[in-house]
Amino acid sequence: MQQNNKLAIIAGNGELPVLLAKSACEQGFNTCALAVTEEANRNLEGLCDKVYKVSPVQVTKMLDLMKTEMVNQAVFIGKVPKLDLLRNIHKLDWLALKYMSTLTNFNDDSIHKAVINLLKKYDVKVLPQTMFLKHLFLEKEVLSKRKPTLEERIDIEYGYDVAKKVSSLDIGQTVVVKNKMILAIEAIEGTDEAIKRGCLLFGKEVIVVKVAKPNQDERFDIPTIGENTIEILGKNGGGILAFEANKTIVTNKEEIIKSADKMNICLIAI
Repeated sequence: MQQNNKLAIIAGNGELPVLLAKSACEQGFNTCALAVTEEANRNLEGLCDKVYKVSPVQVTKMLDLMKTEMVNQAVFIGKVPKLDLLRNIHKLDWLALKYMSTLTNFNDDSIHKAVINLLKKYDVKVLPQTMFLKHLFLEKEVLSKRKPTLEERIDIEYGYDVAKKVSSLDIGQTVVVKNKMILAIEAIEGTDEAIKRGCLLFGKEVIVVKVAKPNQDERFDIPTIGENTIEILGKNGGGILAFEANKTIVTNKEEIIKSADKMNICLIAI
């Protein structure tokens, strides 16, 4: 790989921007971070060759920075709360407004397609997250000391089927199940809030199933679990966290397993 290979990391919250930046550097990329949150700005300082703080609604500024840095490759990583974007939609710059006005809806897939088309027009290619984070995917296995019972495996299979159907509609990628009843479906509020809602309805020992979309675009929103996911489930009644093997990013595997065992949570890649 050439040493002058430049990459723009368009980064939001969470651990993944840091992990991706480290991986990109190891692969020989010169990295330029466009941090769309304060957390990303703090975390990437010193990791990337350059870090710019931008608002997620400042599309023209992002493109200008990439042009200035002579970057023609970009990767999107990290959380940017969609509700925050919707609340600030009136602050979109003219270029963002132009592209957003062509959308028939504001589902993730529609927004992502518009972003890719826009960047392509400016000769910027969006790279897949998997190119940098493939080492964070796991094979099928039970990771925790606690194993699922036969009844729980039936719930996991049921939850998996429902989650796949829901994700195919671009609604969410997580469901909360108990006794073959759907307690919660993830929507715009995100995984953590869906878990809280499902646990609140049943009280304890629920089954959380997280999957990738049937035609998952590896450039955006690959399902991810981390320590926070385990903590949320543990604090709200516990149970099982099942996620799709080879298609889910797992951060801090050892720490997640420790946390799951400590809270007697079954952690399983399916």
